[in-house]
Order: sequence, then C-alpha cells, then structure tokens
Amino acid sequence: NTVGGGVGGGVDVDYDATMTTMMTMASSSSMILSETEAWVEPLSLVLGPFLNLFSFAMLCRIVLSWYPSANANELPFSIVVWPTEPLLRLARGSVPPAFGVDITPVVWLGLFTFANEILLGQQGLLTMKMKYGI
Repeated sequence: NTVGGGVGGGVDVDYDATMTTMMTMASSSSMILSETEAWVEPLSLVLGPFLNLFSFAMLCRIVLSWYPSANANELPFSIVVWPTEPLLRLARGSVPPAFGVDITPVVWLGLFTFANEILLGQQGLLTMKMKYGI
C-alpha cells in the first residue's frame, strides 16, 4: 500500500506490520501491573468501603448535629449514631468544642477522608503497590 502518492511519490507502508507493532507496544505499556503481596488487594477491598461508609456516617452526624431536637435513639438516626458514637466519645476527650460546638465529627470526617486518599486514592500507597509493586 502506498501513502501520500503526491508529486514526489508515495511511501510504502505495511499496515499489518504497523498495526501489529502498535498493538504490541500498547499491550506492553499497559502491562505495567506487577506482582504484589497477597495482602494488598484484599486490604484495599475491605478498607475502601469501610472508610467511605464511616466518612458518610460522620457527614450524617454533622448534619444531625444541626437538629438538636432530633432524638438520636429513634430508628433512622440510631443507624448513624450507633457505629459512630464510640469514635466520637473517644475523640471528645482530646478535641475541645470550638465556640461551644462539638467538632469531633468534622475531625473524624477529615481523618477518614485523608486516610482514604493517602491509601486508596489515585496516587495512594496501596494503589501504587498494586499497580507498580512499590
């Protein structure tokens, strides 16, 4: 096959060989994934939903704190209060209220979001370990 058959003539191109070379290069560059320890992928599969669930629960606790008249022992609210209260109680001794407002849910939300990004984000430690074996 000839490409660019203008005044100066064309260039012979073997399309099959070119496509084969391009596919080989594409497959070799996408095969950057390396073998990693057996604990990394299961840990990331468990840690990701855990951190996301608790981040969402802390966000719900922040919104729930805007409504002081809401009874935390009633069913829709107790689903969020029950798993988060031990963590909040632990942090309330260390984090003082700011301007009379309990900011421990905000602190925990920041910690869970930070841990999620550092460990499982696009450039996270576990993500890099799974991709490149670092």
